[in-house]
Amino acid sequence: MTHSEASVELLQAEVDEENQSFFRLLVGNRDVKYVTLVSAMWKIHWNDALVAKTEVNGQPYFAHAISTTFPGVKNTWHKISVDYMDLVVGEKLRTGIYEVKCPLFNEVIVAKFARFEWEIPYLESETTAYQWIDGHGIGPQFLGHLMEEGRVIGFLMERIKNARHAGPQDLEHCRQSLSRLHRLGAHHGDTNRFNFLICDSRAILIDFDLARKCDDQGALSEELEKLPKSLEDLSRRGGGGLL
Repeated sequence: MTHSEASVELLQAEVDEENQSFFRLLVGNRDVKYVTLVSAMWKIHWNDALVAKTEVNGQPYFAHAISTTFPGVKNTWHKISVDYMDLVVGEKLRTGIYEVKCPLFNEVIVAKFARFEWEIPYLESETTAYQWIDGHGIGPQFLGHLMEEGRVIGFLMERIKNARHAGPQDLEHCRQSLSRLHRLGAHHGDTNRFNFLICDSRAILIDFDLARKCDDQGALSEELEKLPKSLEDLSRRGGGGLL
């Protein structure tokens, strides 16, 4: 790749004006993570770079540019895997969650993925939780793992159409869905009203990154007992787009 052919596309950003900022870039059709935006490079043999400022005049320079083995989700229980580069990314629903189109599916679906390496553990937990609930009608259908350069960074799931967030009037539907999860011996961990999607008179649970296996019936009962208060909370805590 020559300098004139190089291209840079900003994919994700975590910006802090006072400290380090993190960017996920596509440089010459290759995904690169590093801490500040840089100009186009060529002959890309790295995927992790640090840009700092010189003490003399504050001009940016490469403190390092290396090839790093980034972590990935280990629990690849589903038979389908899709490469990130095969997606057409559409509307952003929440941080790291987008509507996408994929050649394997006729309809628009949803991709949820780790933007940076420290988010991988949350995706690991949620991928495992979807394995627990698969086929039980509790959450969206898990459609496959999302790959990037040979590692799993997230997953694909069905898009819940014509859905709305839950409210106090949906208590019984939400209670039924949460009870089904509890019967599997799992604790959700974040039952705010935005994590229930109401569609066709049923409640669909989402966001399982805090879910855990739990045989403590007291903890499960407490989560169920707190559900009415969670649905009555009119703040934007946990708010986001529809899935």
